[in-house]
Amino acid sequence: MKKNVKKQLLMNKTGDEIQVALVEEGRLAELIIERPESMRSIGDIYLGRVHKVVEGLKAAFVDIGQKSDGFLHFSDVGTTSEDYRALVEDDDDDENGGDEEDDDEDGDEESGVAPGSAAAPPRESARPVSQPRAESKPSSPADAAERRQSYTQMIAQKLKPNDSILVQVIKEPIGTKGSRLTSDITIAGRFMVLLPFGGGQIAVSRRVVSRKERSRLKKLVRSMLPEGFGAIIRTVAEDQEESLLKQDLEKLLTKWKQIEEKLQDAQPPQLIFKEDTIISSVLRDSLTSDVTEIVANSNSIYNETLNYIQWAAPDMVKNVSLHQGKLPLFEGYGIAKDVESIFSRKVWLKSGGYIIIEHTEAMVVVDVNSGRYAAKREQEENSLKTNLEAAREIVRQLRLRDIGGIIVVDFIDMIDPKNSKKVFDAMKTELRNDRAKSNILPLSDFGIMQITRERIRPSLMQRMGDQCPACGGTGVVQARFTTIHQIERWLRKFALQQKVPFQQLDLHVSPTVLEPMRNSEMKTELKWFLQHLVFVRITPDESLRSDDFRFYNRKHSNDITTEFN
Repeated sequence: MKKNVKKQLLMNKTGDEIQVALVEEGRLAELIIERPESMRSIGDIYLGRVHKVVEGLKAAFVDIGQKSDGFLHFSDVGTTSEDYRALVEDDDDDENGGDEEDDDEDGDEESGVAPGSAAAPPRESARPVSQPRAESKPSSPADAAERRQSYTQMIAQKLKPNDSILVQVIKEPIGTKGSRLTSDITIAGRFMVLLPFGGGQIAVSRRVVSRKERSRLKKLVRSMLPEGFGAIIRTVAEDQEESLLKQDLEKLLTKWKQIEEKLQDAQPPQLIFKEDTIISSVLRDSLTSDVTEIVANSNSIYNETLNYIQWAAPDMVKNVSLHQGKLPLFEGYGIAKDVESIFSRKVWLKSGGYIIIEHTEAMVVVDVNSGRYAAKREQEENSLKTNLEAAREIVRQLRLRDIGGIIVVDFIDMIDPKNSKKVFDAMKTELRNDRAKSNILPLSDFGIMQITRERIRPSLMQRMGDQCPACGGTGVVQARFTTIHQIERWLRKFALQQKVPFQQLDLHVSPTVLEPMRNSEMKTELKWFLQHLVFVRITPDESLRSDDFRFYNRKHSNDITTEFN
């Protein structure tokens, strides 16, 4: 049985920055930071313009007014989820998917899939959700492939460059990649997620286990929903009164009406609907019965929190307070060091071991080391203890830093396969507490574990950190003598291509590179003149990295570095 964990929500405002911390058993578990220059866009709805359709990628690129075009996969384009499954899946799938399908919305509410979209064909042209499939016998892989091809062609014909399309952001831009989009629009509320094109489909979170309660919730919501709409009923709706569910639905329908009205005069690309504020979003998605304390250090955040909870969970109003302590909020609750540690690549374990977290372009790599703990026990026992502790800390760091994508963990080698399974089981157990969806593979023979974790926005380090100007993000600075050798190769190339000797150049380098030049036995400028018959004047430049240099023609003061690289 799942242990009830004591949780606190701490809301800290400093200047224009808002930090919301989820604390579990006195330790920082999740941190959400929002600044004016890095506002969340998950759940935002845009009227976009199709830029191009790439049938080979089964996707379209849509201009929504961001730096890069959004990516809209054909599977996220205007057709009901049942229509899509009928086209791309084998016929022997569960035929009761429509109304009985359960959605575990607690993983990521904002990216929940809503059947249909504004770009979908008219409802009468789509196969009714309740209509049974034409075939009941299993089909061959060739039949399934043919249906996939048919679907691809159908969507490619539907989407044309310069078409307007209503889309929603389900994954924020990461690096040079634009937002991931869907035209299956959803609007998340406290107790349910509204599916404006749901065609009457109603699903209940699988975390509501009581059949009687599931049936009650479905009947209630079905009686309230307007025709053509669908809904996903969230876990927090369990045992709630009809009046609260109705209020939540009315708010969602009002939002949808406002979207429809704004669409009347909209011109793409244009933002049509902005998701709730960070405070409302966090309360909507994280406010559960095990949250024992909600503290804000700002009057405006405190009032917003209180107003929301008075409606959504009146019995929890007593848990809301305004921070009055002398120490800053995070220091007062003992999590300030945890917040600062987010940008550290080394994380110490209580046992004396540690983990190293490295970000690369393709994945995040985690290395587990036993440190000074190694000599205290037998090797196998020591390795197991360190790996188990590391597994718990790794999951905590994944949540804390909001790391997604591919994660590779190099655990300490163990001989006994049973111990490897214990580490695998421990990792699976810890990941169950993570709201982001993940997949995990057992340890390989080399002690490597592979994990994929849902990534809907750049990690906290990517969003809040600046690239190091000295190393360019590699963590390693090029050796000074390597830069000097590059400069000398440049000079040789320059001298060979000059028909007139005694050219005059200015060289700008980092002060760290200039230091060994000044300390050489022969003056560097003299040595270069004797070698190449070129007059060079060296100038220190603080703005340059240790792996960079700039040559200027002294007569015209123009940068000629790239001409002879």
